[in-house]
Amino acid sequence: MLLPVESILDGTWASDGAPAEWADFILMRRMHWSWDELQATPVYVRRYALDFLGLIAQQEQADQEAAQRRARQQ
Repeated sequence: MLLPVESILDGTWASDGAPAEWADFILMRRMHWSWDELQATPVYVRRYALDFLGLIAQQEQADQEAAQRRARQQ
């Protein structure tokens, strides 16, 4: 499991989607859910939460890149 996680983090993951365990980990970490809470959460809610977290991460990265561009221009 360690090698897939390393390739996901460094951007070299080549498969269609990350393993389901990765989504479980992200949800538990970001939402502060226990395993039991994760299991009690309906699948469609997990998908929405994961999608929302992905959108937030994209916006944060875009904001960071914009700030870096502004800093270089000064």
